Amino acid sequence: MEPRINHLQIESQVHELLDYPVCTNQITSTIYQCSNDYTGEVNNDKEKPYNCPYSGSKCTVTGDIRWLLQHLRNDHHVEMHDGRSFSHRYVHHNPKHLHHATWMLTLLDCYGRQFCLYFEAFHLKKTPMYIAYMQFMGDEEEATSFSYILEISGNGRKMTWQGVPRSIRDSHKTVRDSQDGLIITRKLAMFFSADNTNSKELKLKISGRIWREH
Repeated sequence: MEPRINHLQIESQVHELLDYPVCTNQITSTIYQCSNDYTGEVNNDKEKPYNCPYSGSKCTVTGDIRWLLQHLRNDHHVEMHDGRSFSHRYVHHNPKHLHHATWMLTLLDCYGRQFCLYFEAFHLKKTPMYIAYMQFMGDEEEATSFSYILEISGNGRKMTWQGVPRSIRDSHKTVRDSQDGLIITRKLAMFFSADNTNSKELKLKISGRIWREH
């Protein structure tokens, strides 16, 4: 009869065959120590779920990118547009009432990735402002491989902004408060809309494009 080998003996034989033994002594949930006193940290940042990037209301939904895309379209009714170039129009019938901040969120699909285009009304101290910016639906490292340009035009005027999309790991409030986007005061924005029949109504044309840097 062949001798019976228990699990401890098998594990010992496996460790002897390995030049760098498998780490089995757990110190914390993410740091492990091997028998040769080597320690290493397991980086699970990319596996962490993303928060819902919808800015119009507080949403506690989390998940991977595929799930969030479905959630944004089905639950928040956010539109998806295909292509690297885009053109949208932001309309505010009573722009003087900014005590209720307003948002516009559009999803863009290009290069097999998705981006969030935001347009937001807010106050900077006491000055009513608008900001347009873009965020990448993915991690920070991949976001840096893209760039984008935004342009607001109308009534013979034009403003442009070029930047790198921030990851949705950053909240929209973080991006807005850092002023990392195209910013325009409400007073100046009305000059872009002065050719409208209703001078009290704000109509801003926002266009732009996305490209891959590397």
